Amino acid sequence: MIIVETMKKKVDQFNVLRTVQKKPDFTQREIAQKLNLSLGKINYCLQALRIKGYIKIKNFDKQKNK
Repeated sequence: MIIVETMKKKVDQFNVLRTVQKKPDFTQREIAQKLNLSLGKINYCLQALRIKGYIKIKNFDKQKNK
């Protein structure tokens, strides 16, 4: 059971990584809608990918719709 859960996490992270590669300007909400995952799951995957060094995350402090 643990192996299945670990594989599911890796597949989710891979799909998030692939989506970010194709559309780097997507918001977390857009990625969640595209992959049919929750916003929290997307945030979790992005943080895991950041910690592993696969992506860099920058803050957008000059967004108009903040």
